[in-house]
Amino acid sequence: MTIRRIIYILTLILVFFFYILYPPWLSWYLFVMLLLLPLFDLLISLPGMLSKTILLSAPPILEENAEGSLIITVVHLKSFPIRCVGLRLHMIGDDFDSKTTVYCSAGADDRTEIPIDTTKTGLTIYQLVRLSTISLLGLFSLKVNKKSTVKVFVLPPAVTPLNSFMLPRGLTLRPKPGGGFSEEHDIREYRSGDSIRSVHWKISAKYDELMVREPLVPPNHSRLIHIMKWNNRVQKNLILGRLRYLTDYLLERDMPFYVKYADKESVAEVTKEDDLIEFLSDVLDAESRDALYCPNLPTRFAWVYQVDGKDAA
Repeated sequence: MTIRRIIYILTLILVFFFYILYPPWLSWYLFVMLLLLPLFDLLISLPGMLSKTILLSAPPILEENAEGSLIITVVHLKSFPIRCVGLRLHMIGDDFDSKTTVYCSAGADDRTEIPIDTTKTGLTIYQLVRLSTISLLGLFSLKVNKKSTVKVFVLPPAVTPLNSFMLPRGLTLRPKPGGGFSEEHDIREYRSGDSIRSVHWKISAKYDELMVREPLVPPNHSRLIHIMKWNNRVQKNLILGRLRYLTDYLLERDMPFYVKYADKESVAEVTKEDDLIEFLSDVLDAESRDALYCPNLPTRFAWVYQVDGKDAA
């Protein structure tokens, strides 16, 4: 844009000298038209400059070294011409912090893709800091502070944790308090106080003794994974790899769990992988506030597993 302004000023000076040296009406009209050119540029471009907006999108989860892109979409509310749109992006990671300027075409709802660096695991936050729209002839620029954030979490491959023999091997069922219906049940002898509706008459006739159907349910889970803070990239890859292994292991066995990061107060319940990624994205974001995601936590946990990277090379 600076070059275009310099070209305009130089052209204006040349036309002015042309008007001085050649006073006929043609040079006069040429000089006046050139003087009015910035006003024309502003009038035709201003509606478009004021009506442009930006949408940021990216996959929330990516595998390490996989391909992924941050997609920038220019949305046009009015079809007035402008030259281009400039964005000031702030990229924040665990061990890097950088800013870059991206220029997007001003065509109809154009998309610009920026490759995401997936060699760095963990959370990367892309923040739109400022939006600049440039007029059709490039003589004017309108800068507006914009706030738009996209979070991308890059996961390393799963790593078998230490002491994997301590992991729970299966889901243990227990009698359902108060009885009632359940898809799982056990057969036992009749006890005083049992409802007559729970008697299994066919089995009772077989054993010549009253037998009842006892409903079984899984116990309220009280498993906690405590993620320790990492100090370098090697520890981070190791901790996230082990955490991924534990998450896959427990969820494949229908064992939800709670998760806590370092000394933060936030605790989340994980019933699917997305819950874990959402929790980590929040606690690793420096601008997010600590929050107790699960106010009804167990008073004590029956199984606690600490994930750290102390043995990282």
